[in-house]
Amino acid sequence: MILLSISILSNPGSFFSEEKHYDSITVYSNKPIGQETDSIMSEVLLRLNAVPIYNPDSKYNLCLCSTQRKFSFFSRLTLRANRVMGFSLLGSAYVNEDYIKELGLKTGGQPKYLTREGSIVHVATHELMHGYLADTYGYFASRSLPEWKTEGYCEYGVNQFVAPKDKGYSITERIDIYLDDSQWNRAAEIHRPHYVWGLMMEYLINIRELKFEQVMDDIVTNEKTYQEMIDWRNSIKDKN
Repeated sequence: MILLSISILSNPGSFFSEEKHYDSITVYSNKPIGQETDSIMSEVLLRLNAVPIYNPDSKYNLCLCSTQRKFSFFSRLTLRANRVMGFSLLGSAYVNEDYIKELGLKTGGQPKYLTREGSIVHVATHELMHGYLADTYGYFASRSLPEWKTEGYCEYGVNQFVAPKDKGYSITERIDIYLDDSQWNRAAEIHRPHYVWGLMMEYLINIRELKFEQVMDDIVTNEKTYQEMIDWRNSIKDKN
């Protein structure tokens, strides 16, 4: 059973009717792959190309599961919960389109740039980032990293290039959004930690200009980074 599961997860293409290559990423779907998917992949690649550890030569599969049933077929093989937005394993990223859309309705798409905003682009980029992170840091070594670093770096990869160019969503403005309880309903609140972890990574890399290896070093801790980021934000307020 284990060998069969590994075989399926390593070669998911035969379980989808549609296939298209976007650079080194092969997209699988049971829906016709046309303009909608082209647009999604254009946005995904825009984000990935801005991430230091992205390797355009690394081949990955992106499985766009349009129904919960299709996603559950794969997630059950990993002993993961079925009602999650996605996961990455053995060179493939799996995206649960049905659940992503459901969460988008529950959160109203707010706050923007949250994992639960209802964006397939967001989740697809995030799950692919897990693969590139494992390639760079080492598969087993990356699994020993604290959650705030792995999830935070993936969120950094999703947002750091596009959000600051969006009016009202600079890093300082997103820190303020994180701190504002009124912006978080019950459905959004669950992934509020992911939101701030991404901001912490953006602060370390884009503001403090730390390299990937420095960010992942054990001396960089959750509590210290968070406090430094908040102090930095407050210092800007004081100047204004």
